[in-house]
Amino acid sequence: MIQFKTIYFIYDADGGLWNEIKYWINKNLLNKASACELCDISHSKFFVRLEWLTFIKELKDHYKVKVLHRNELSQNIRDKNYHLPCVIGETENELIEILSKIAFIDYGNPTSVKELKEQFFQKLAILEPNSEFDKVQE
Repeated sequence: MIQFKTIYFIYDADGGLWNEIKYWINKNLLNKASACELCDISHSKFFVRLEWLTFIKELKDHYKVKVLHRNELSQNIRDKNYHLPCVIGETENELIEILSKIAFIDYGNPTSVKELKEQFFQKLAILEPNSEFDKVQE
């Protein structure tokens, strides 16, 4: 049975104040296409969404949770060459992709925190059956 110890939500954008400012300008002022579907879900035009913070807090009651940008990844995650954005679960011995980039752009295509949360818990129920979240989901 799989038991995740850490859940990683990984943005397809670089972290740091200057990078976040550039991303915001490109998206909102220059109307360039958004490069990160997870950014669109977790943030409104100006601020992080309250629903996103609530979702992450809920997960932190059961897992170690890290929300990372692509320039903040550890070597073991970089070595896997995941397509971003994605959600990764870490067990004692391996990294397992919970939601892939395909889930964000094609299959399911979550456009809100609620939809992302539903997809996440559906996939978690398959990967980690009998987890505490089978009872918690709503």
